[in-house]
Amino acid sequence: AAPQPAQPGLPAGLIPEAKAKALALKDANVTEDAIRRFSYKAKLDTDDGRQVWEIEFRAGKMEYDYETDAAPGAIRKREIEQDRGLF
Repeated sequence: AAPQPAQPGLPAGLIPEAKAKALALKDANVTEDAIRRFSYKAKLDTDDGRQVWEIEFRAGKMEYDYETDAAPGAIRKREIEQDRGLF
């Protein structure tokens, strides 16, 4: 596979949002096409001194919330629950 292009403004050594999203989708067994329109959110944040990608999306009747280590790219936390229709 071709290497992921660097994301503009992303500090060296951190995975781009696209890779964090792909990890969450693979873990959730959800395809990009299954994500409900306007339900996807991603944010680079700091948690306990580590850079993490916070990824949220809805697919079907479920709500997914992932926190992925931005370096080296491992899922740290996941919450999967019934969609409550809040966003």
